[in-house]
Amino acid sequence: MVSILLSGGLGNQMFQYAAAKALAKRLDSSLNIDLYNLTKKTKATVRSYELDIFDINAPIKSTIKGKLFIKMRPFIQKHRSFFQHLGLLTDTYALQYEPIIETIKGNVTMSGYFQSERYFQDIKSDIFKDFTFKNPLGERNLEVAEQIAQSESIAIHIRRGDYITDKGASLNFVTCGKEYYQKAIAYIARKIQNPIFYVFSEDMDWVRKNLNFESYQVLFIDWNRDKESYLDMQLMSRCKHNIIANSSFSWWAAWLNRNSQKIVIAPEKWFQEDFKNLFLDDFYPNGWVKI
Repeated sequence: MVSILLSGGLGNQMFQYAAAKALAKRLDSSLNIDLYNLTKKTKATVRSYELDIFDINAPIKSTIKGKLFIKMRPFIQKHRSFFQHLGLLTDTYALQYEPIIETIKGNVTMSGYFQSERYFQDIKSDIFKDFTFKNPLGERNLEVAEQIAQSESIAIHIRRGDYITDKGASLNFVTCGKEYYQKAIAYIARKIQNPIFYVFSEDMDWVRKNLNFESYQVLFIDWNRDKESYLDMQLMSRCKHNIIANSSFSWWAAWLNRNSQKIVIAPEKWFQEDFKNLFLDDFYPNGWVKI
């Protein structure tokens, strides 16, 4: 059996599930989703299980083994090579692909972010199927989805929020600013005729004050909040093209975009520490444009 200890928000949980699903398929094994890490008391941002927006068929529970793994994780991480032979798999950096996943055998418990398409590239069709949104769109979002389908639609995701207000997040992640988005808008406008920009952000005031869309048509999608915020991902995935933030949420929106001719623009800097940005080549699928 392969067990994955989920952590983080929707985008992170999707990466973790996809990597575990691919490993379970390689091992011809069952997959279990362990929620201990989401239920434990913590000073960090409170997270909940968010994959229920998809029709995923895997047992979901919180286990004692998961609790022990999390409590011992610093020790396990320090002696990774030894514990990998016992089926306890961690990653060092979120975006760094761990080749051990190609050879590890037996029962495996995974704890980490596993944020590389390389983990699940061989089962892309399975992941597309598993990450099909199961609920129909409401009237307002359905109207936008129909407009998206009929236009040269470009989703542009601006994430600020905790990247600005949370000290830990701001020390780890850059906040993509005006320069990045203006370059991205200019780049894609040169490639696409009659583009329409669909803007998704939790800080529309900043967007309206700082970004210049020139004479291009712009629609601001600002009503999907809290438990319905995943609908932004759903709508972004239906756009023809994507400009993403350094956010796993918008990474997945772009990845789920099935347009074979899509242009995806992504930031060349994701983290504050430059050495971590060296892993972006593992993280971005082939063809995505770094700006």
